[in-house]
Amino acid sequence: MLYIQLLLAAGVLSVHSVLSISFKEATEACTKIHGIDANMEKMDFKDPDFPQQKKCAVACILDKKDVFKDDGSIDIKKDKKLLEEALQDEELREKYLKAVDECDIPVKKNKCETAYEFVKCKETNVRKMI
Repeated sequence: MLYIQLLLAAGVLSVHSVLSISFKEATEACTKIHGIDANMEKMDFKDPDFPQQKKCAVACILDKKDVFKDDGSIDIKKDKKLLEEALQDEELREKYLKAVDECDIPVKKNKCETAYEFVKCKETNVRKMI
């Protein structure tokens, strides 16, 4: 859940593009598209029955923020840049940056699964460090 909070905080950042939509706009659009509650902080990545529509909402947000590479994998450098710019707390920022290095998730069957596994990995690893 910490990563989702971070992900939401990163919304004010744009990724190398004047035309980039805000994170808030991406979140609102993606939660509406996938029919889920806009309060994504309540997502429980430990839930073995994590709903597909929530996985796809996470993927949608990452996609709109240009974190996916063309091959469907996560662009670790772009994700790290978002973390570095978004996190004011140096200790928490370092934990997330370390977690990113431990979460080089291979491409799954679709972006929804890739995004879910990536965020779940980061969330799990950050929690171990707290």
